[in-house]
Amino acid sequence: MIKYILFTIKFAFSNIWANKIRSFLTMLGVIIGVSSVITLMAIGQGVKNEVTETIEGIGSNFIFVLPGNLGLNNEGKTPTNSGGTKTSFGNPANLISGDILTRDDINEIKKLDNVQTAAAMSIVSGVIKKGDKIISPMLVGIDSEFKDVLTGITLGRGRFFTPEDAGKNVIVLGEDTRKQLFSDSEEPLGQKINLVSAEKKINQEFTIIGLLNPPATSSLFSNDLNVMNIIPLAASSQFTDGKEKIFRIGVKVSSEETVKPTAKKIRELMKSRHADNDVSVITQDNILDMMGTILNLMTAMVSGIAAISLIVGGVGIMNIMLVSVTERTREIGLRKAVGATKTAILVQFLIEAIVLTAFGAAIGLGLSYLSVILIGIYSPLSPVINWFGIGLAAAVSVGVGIIFGLFPAVKASQQATKFFVTFCI
Repeated sequence: MIKYILFTIKFAFSNIWANKIRSFLTMLGVIIGVSSVITLMAIGQGVKNEVTETIEGIGSNFIFVLPGNLGLNNEGKTPTNSGGTKTSFGNPANLISGDILTRDDINEIKKLDNVQTAAAMSIVSGVIKKGDKIISPMLVGIDSEFKDVLTGITLGRGRFFTPEDAGKNVIVLGEDTRKQLFSDSEEPLGQKINLVSAEKKINQEFTIIGLLNPPATSSLFSNDLNVMNIIPLAASSQFTDGKEKIFRIGVKVSSEETVKPTAKKIRELMKSRHADNDVSVITQDNILDMMGTILNLMTAMVSGIAAISLIVGGVGIMNIMLVSVTERTREIGLRKAVGATKTAILVQFLIEAIVLTAFGAAIGLGLSYLSVILIGIYSPLSPVINWFGIGLAAAVSVGVGIIFGLFPAVKASQQATKFFVTFCI
């Protein structure tokens, strides 16, 4: 039986080689499908790895308090109802609100055990102007202690502002902003720039006191913190009608082991202070879980769309196999004449269909490997091919060969007697 299967596989390859152009066009759908699925899954895995690395690089002993209800319970999990469906979130608009969290919230959090520091962050809406240069970078206002919460903020030159600088117009520039405003020969430290809000009709002069380190790599997600431009939170209130708008509270705890119990205490505290329960407390694990779920869903959806080409390829294989059955009438009749059974003829055509898809899958794998290399070289993405993606694409392609090759194979075996009579006549 093994010898027969090996002979049939060899015979299938000879048929493919004898009709090279037709075979290639037939396999094209499978080639595109396999290469697309593997490449897209590799991109998804690469993005997931980079997001994980970036989040883990921030530090594991931090907690974030943010406005809006992400649907997390006291354990930091998303609860489900009796039907197993995850409960809905609160008002999504509150996630970007600066009117829910207060300075009193921060003071109460600081009183909890294991809390080393708690600090606020605000988003500033405005542009930076220097002479005739105007840019719209990421601009945030933070308490000076916030840099101790996010270890990903690293100073390159100059200094960071202190509590004594709280009300002063000083700024720490990110590397991207420095490049856009200054040439490499210019010294930004000590120079003046303007922060402008056209909406609020505000134009304030700020002194540059520090420069953040440039991102360590050109990765799409690496060191996003170091592209920020940072001013004291008190100074940012000039752009929010004189009111302190707290967008996030960063909390640093004594150790990684105290993160979960401290986060639980903060959730209970926020629940007692905010009657509408529209505040969320998240940890590094929560962020990784949420990002992982989103990225896995996106990868699955995009890969599923790409897999449609495998179905198209399967239809093409079925069509060409049906044509092959008609073209090889005398061959089938001859095989029947020398004693081939219906099962043997069915197996022959089925193996030919599987070999066709497997050969296409092999070419698709090679193309995906090449694509991943080129994407890694010419884009900020770092795709990672994993064995699951390869195995899934290979299994689906073989399954396509079996499913779409079965009908032509059955048709050939059922008409074997008819072909035998035709051959004898």
